[in-house]
Amino acid sequence: MASDDQGTLYPVEVLREFTRQAFTKAGVPAEDAEIVTDNLIEANLRGVDTHGITRLLAIYIKRLRAGIVNARPEIKIVAESPSAITVDGDNGLGAVVATWAMREVIRRAGGTGACWAGVRHSNHFGATAYFTLMAAAKDMVGIGMTNGPAAMAPWGGAKAYMSTNPISFAVPGEDGPVVFDMATSVAARGHILLASTKGQQTIPEGWALDKDGRPTTSTQAAIEGTVTPMAGYKGYVLSMMIDILCGCLTGAQFGPHLGPLYGQFDRPQDIGHLLGAIDIGKMVPVPEFKTRLSQMVREIKAVPLAAGSTGIYIPGEIEAGKRARRLEEGIPIAEGVRQEFLEVARDLTIPFD
Repeated sequence: MASDDQGTLYPVEVLREFTRQAFTKAGVPAEDAEIVTDNLIEANLRGVDTHGITRLLAIYIKRLRAGIVNARPEIKIVAESPSAITVDGDNGLGAVVATWAMREVIRRAGGTGACWAGVRHSNHFGATAYFTLMAAAKDMVGIGMTNGPAAMAPWGGAKAYMSTNPISFAVPGEDGPVVFDMATSVAARGHILLASTKGQQTIPEGWALDKDGRPTTSTQAAIEGTVTPMAGYKGYVLSMMIDILCGCLTGAQFGPHLGPLYGQFDRPQDIGHLLGAIDIGKMVPVPEFKTRLSQMVREIKAVPLAAGSTGIYIPGEIEAGKRARRLEEGIPIAEGVRQEFLEVARDLTIPFD
């Protein structure tokens, strides 16, 4: 193992096997353990460490062992039409529930041309792009969004009401998918929590407000306060609309009524997701779509660079490059995260390091 500024580099398969063993030992069936492991490892490979094992493995295992997440959910469809379904996740791991729902959405979209799933009684599901990329791999447009625990104040407020509620789109291309995945805040709350785990005392300006609604660069004050919406009031409005679609529409909780991921182990999260797929071939021949998309990408790349710019990137391009590099070099694990892994290994009596 080598080291870099971010931590010690661990081979991907070493981390994958450790994660798989951890979930299996915590009572998750082998197939589901494989799903949630792949979900988390893929986030780390793409450089989205806030949604990978580096932040989420320990808390997922803790919630499973506390019995606050159902390790063996009976996921089912509770309402349906040919192009819209409502899925009850039975309080299962979010990645497992959302993967189940997205597979069903893709299957139905292959017949009807498009399908949506509203999901309730779920939990934190990792990076949203994981699910939209499932659709892109089948030559479909993937659309996904989720709500989460309150972390962001409405524009003009000082108390958290809604989450950073991410949204993702993914489309297939000739040279790989074009994929967009973003939180509705300036920075995902996970960046602040990960900074705390790494022992960083400060965060960039503009990320957060303290508990009194004042801008702060203190990591601890940010944890006690709220994150700031991207693009001012526009980020707040987008977050609210996602919460409406994922909470009010699906029958899940919304706003501050969602259970937190950290700190409380006395009630489920009841998170809601909205997942959709559009079968490209039902609208235009897939090769034609990909050819037109390639033309767009070439034209965007050919735009003259602004002063000081080093290049123009297509959504998902940076993550794809990082994925290739980390597959070869390994995933960086900070010392604070390594200690969390060692604690998980001790609690579950499985090997690590």
